[in-house]
Amino acid sequence: MRLNLGCGATYIADGLNHDIVAHSEHVDVIWDLNKMPWPWEDEEFDGVIAKAVLEHLHWNLVESIDECWRILKPGGHLYVKVPNWNNKVSYQDPQHRWFFAPRVFEYFDPTTPLGKKYHWYTRFKWQLLSPGELNSGSTSIHATLVKISNAT
Repeated sequence: MRLNLGCGATYIADGLNHDIVAHSEHVDVIWDLNKMPWPWEDEEFDGVIAKAVLEHLHWNLVESIDECWRILKPGGHLYVKVPNWNNKVSYQDPQHRWFFAPRVFEYFDPTTPLGKKYHWYTRFKWQLLSPGELNSGSTSIHATLVKISNAT
């Protein structure tokens, strides 16, 4: 089962669609992600999709990614899309709290130089399947991470 966090208008038919309000019939779970822990069980999902949602939270990226780690099964995939700090469109949304650089996800993978240097940022580790890449308009960064089963 996959979880689509902050689904907005983009829902997935074969998964669980979440948002903060019931803006359409496709929203399965209504929850404010600023309330931790999130309402899902440990290791409940095979995949989590977090497109254009984590930058809206009060929690910083480490705290949000840690909560995704908790609800993912070992080997589960996390697809993330966040705003690029170096594009004015990123600042257009008055609800954006956070902005990111393309290498930000390297901090979560203990095999990258940043992940090795800052290994103490979080005890929950990931394998970076696809690095932080800019979209064609350079407005956002997307990456795919895989949950490493044991925290260090």
